[in-house]
Amino acid sequence: MENRGSGLQPRNRPAIRRRYDGSRRAAAAAATRHRIVEAAAACFDELGYRRTTLVAVAERAGVSVESVSAAGPKRELMIAAFSLSFAGEETEGSLSTREPWASALRAPRERLADALAEVIVTGQARGIGLWRTLVAAVRDEPELEPHYAALAGRRRADNLVAVEVLHERGVLRQGVPVEEHADTVALLTGFDPYQLYVRDFGWTETALRAWTSRMFETLVLGEAVAGTVRISGGGARGGYSEGHERPAG
Repeated sequence: MENRGSGLQPRNRPAIRRRYDGSRRAAAAAATRHRIVEAAAACFDELGYRRTTLVAVAERAGVSVESVSAAGPKRELMIAAFSLSFAGEETEGSLSTREPWASALRAPRERLADALAEVIVTGQARGIGLWRTLVAAVRDEPELEPHYAALAGRRRADNLVAVEVLHERGVLRQGVPVEEHADTVALLTGFDPYQLYVRDFGWTETALRAWTSRMFETLVLGEAVAGTVRISGGGARGGYSEGHERPAG
């Protein structure tokens, strides 16, 4: 039965506010950027730097040209694409703290050289194409030079971090300056060995892994003598603690 004439009015219910979930939008944006950088890597690898256009990247990624432009100018996409191809992800932080590099640096001593060689050659095989594209582009495109220099600086800093990890574990060969160890690691982790031995001389990647492992054993790894080398708390800056003489090279 209706209650007529009671004068009662229905209450206005408060509007239910939906909680804004920024994480979903951030995840979607990250996924779109990853797709764009992957597409850029494929275009740079196939077409080279000069012939790659933002339109080509957009078509390959299945997004608008505006989305590609928002992801960065072509020179920044080149650096991002190289980082993705070599490291498996975009990163400006130290690879030494990320997987699989972190696990390789912490592998048991008897498997340490092999673990490092496995990670290194895998990265070289994945990134050699874009590395060659990048080096060629730097020669022809002055706009890339500062980005290339910054990449080289991060690479050297990363090698110093890796050497510090090996030192802290007590497995760094003694009697060699820390900076020289870092530069040796730079040579072994760079793309020249892969280009020379695999691309030019026809070695298998298995053979290159074995060679890289032997080079780590011969040049970098050893049983540390406590107190011979001390790395300052500067982390990637490297250097020697005050009061400790730098060993002769």
